Order: sequence, then C-alpha cells, then structure tokens
Amino acid sequence: MKLKLLSLVILVLISGTTYASAENTNLFGRPKSITFKGENENWYVVHNMYLVGTEIEYDTKIRYKGNKEKIDNLPYLHYFITDKVGNPGLGGTFSLEKSTVFQSGRTECSGCTYLDKKKEVIFIFGKWEEYEESLILERE
Repeated sequence: MKLKLLSLVILVLISGTTYASAENTNLFGRPKSITFKGENENWYVVHNMYLVGTEIEYDTKIRYKGNKEKIDNLPYLHYFITDKVGNPGLGGTFSLEKSTVFQSGRTECSGCTYLDKKKEVIFIFGKWEEYEESLILERE
C-alpha cells in the first residue's frame, strides 16, 4: 500500500513539471491559444498567440478599411504589439500595395511574452513620422 502511494506521489511530482502543448492546457490552466481583436474606422486586426510547449507562436491578420489613398504612397508599414505595462512586445513589417489585407504566417516568437493574463493589448501601426496610429485589441 505504501509503495502504491509513494508511486502516486512521484507520478504527480513528475507530471507537475510538464509543459503546455498545443493540444491542451498545462497544470496551471494556461490556455493553448489566445485571440485579441480590435477595429476602428481605418483598421481591423486579429492577433492570435499559441503556446506550444515552452515556445510562443503567433499570427496576425490586418485589414485596412480606410481611404487607401492615405497609405498608397507607403510601400510598407511597421506594426508593434505590446501590453499597457510595456512588457517586451513583438512587431513586424507589412505591405498593402497589392491588397487591403495582410495575413502573416504562423511565426515563432523568441523573447515574446505570452499575454494570456492580459485583457487588452496596444497595436501600433506606423512608418516612422509619416504615419502612425494605434488601436486597442481586446481579448476574446
């Protein structure tokens, strides 16, 4: 009986050190994926984050709804996503020259913070001083 109890305790201790995977949540209840969405008169953004083992991956969809003439002369735009506290965020560059929609592929993000504890993030669009706009994305 003591051997079975000891085996059970060891099993629980070992399983407590496992990490989250894309298929389930870990023992601390962290979700395998989170989604943030937001829109204003010019933009609609969906940002997904995925916890895969100990790695973080993301994909982002950006749709421009405003007057295309406003951004037509910009060959590319930068974006940056961060929380309101200023934790290290992530960013990238995209182009809307051929379309009003940009869809990133799923990308691994080293150094990112998994934002599963956040209700909102700030999405900043811009190309240096020529154009800059921000949008609050809310967690679904």
